[in-house]
Parts: sequence; C-alpha cells; structure tokens
Amino acid sequence: MERQFTQLVPFLLIPAHLGAAEEISFRLAQKQFVIVPVLVNGQGPYEFLLDTGSTTSIVDRKLAKELGLKPLQETLIRTASGTERVPIARVHQIDMGSQSTQTVLVLCSEMDGVPSLDKNIRGILGFNFLSRFRYTLDYKRKTLRFGGDGTVKGTRVPFDASGGSIVLATDHLRLLLDTGATGVFLFHADGLDIEMNARAIRRVSTNNGRRVAKSGLLRPLVIGDESFDRVPVTIVPQTGLEEKADGLIPGTLFDSIYFDHESGFVVLNPNDGD
Repeated sequence: MERQFTQLVPFLLIPAHLGAAEEISFRLAQKQFVIVPVLVNGQGPYEFLLDTGSTTSIVDRKLAKELGLKPLQETLIRTASGTERVPIARVHQIDMGSQSTQTVLVLCSEMDGVPSLDKNIRGILGFNFLSRFRYTLDYKRKTLRFGGDGTVKGTRVPFDASGGSIVLATDHLRLLLDTGATGVFLFHADGLDIEMNARAIRRVSTNNGRRVAKSGLLRPLVIGDESFDRVPVTIVPQTGLEEKADGLIPGTLFDSIYFDHESGFVVLNPNDGD
C-alpha cells in the first residue's frame, strides 16, 4: 500500500533490541493484509497493518490522541483525494512480542481508507520501522519470525531501499514489494508481453487521484529463480510513483519472504528445511 510523503523530517535510528529468534502469529485480513499486535509506548496491544509499501509508520489520529502523542511538526502527504497536512509525532517505543525498538517517528493520520480493510486496524508499520529488523513473513503459517542471517537459502534478490521502500529488479522491471498491495500493478505496459482484457476497464484510486485502469495477463514474470506465467496485472498510469518503480508486487505472490535490511536483500520462498 505505497504512500508518498514529502518534507518528512529524518527519523533517529536506534537499533532494535534483537534477542533470540522469535515467532509471532499474525492474522490475515481479507486473506492478504498482515495484521500484527503491537504495544505502543507500553500500551495496548493494538492491531497494526504491516505494510512494506508505506515509507513511514502511521498511528490513527484517535489512537494518537488516546496515547497523548505530541506533534513535532507537520508534513504534506499525497492521497487519492489530493494533498493534506498531517502531524508528525515521536513514539518512544514499539514492541512486537519481545522485539522492541525506540524512537519511531509516525504520522498521525486517518490512514485514507485503511479502516475499510478491517475496522480493528489502529495504525501501520511502515519501512522506517520494519527496516530495523531481519525477519521472515510466512503467509502459509501466518507467522512473523525474527532473526536469520546471510545463510538463509532460497531465491535471493537484492533490493534498492534508497526511496524508503523495497524495490526489486526482475528480468525486465523494477517492482516495489508491497505487502499492502492487492495484486500486481504496473504503471506502464511499454515493451511488455501483456494479453490485454478489453472488457476489464475500471477506475481506481491512486496517490494522484482517480485513474482509468486496464487489466491483462503478463507473460512471463521472472524474479531471481522464481518464474510466473500469465500473471494477472492491472495497468494504472500516472500514479506518482513512476520515478521510483515500474509497478507494485504483492507479498502474497509468495508463500514466505525473508527480509534482510542490513545486507539489502530478500529471500523469496526461503527453504527452512521443511
């Protein structure tokens, strides 16, 4: 669920407390959105959406008020309905199980449609939080496993994180790995082998407002050793993200993903010996 932010103040990176390997269960909203329980400043637990496509983390405005979060300044965000100014606040500590990290800057926002996914969602864990950990997101088992190192086996793909998100290079595309995406979205169809569906035309909301979207089947999509043929794709031009990537790829395209932010790679469908 890629979101764009401008004039966002830098966040102070304090390493997370990483003890022994730990496994945390999560639930899937609408069979695809990862919802994890967290403590915010020692209070909760609250249910947050784990969203690798969001550059920063967000706390629902009502929850921010309940927690007494004090605005540091405002920033301008771009949403489907235009732009708006929202407060930035500092969360002193966020805990998931025994995993703890301090000093996380968050936006205090209505989250622009996220509550419609699940009314219990009170915030979003974005890149500025998730990039402090090594972890495996296992959709099949519905678990989040912390820990791991460079010996994790599977399809290893380096990523570019310079834009505050995870951009993977495929055989011919640069795709943003977005656990909040509902499918594969492309921002153009130039030079791609896509079997278009002439009847499937609809309007979708993007960071730049409502856009006409077409759909079809991409043949093929190759990421490292993983190959997919006739992947359903939606083509949405002028999203405002074209400079960052050629499109979005959902986490649910894989059974599990290992994220190593320190070394700058993911392992797709890692082999854990099972």
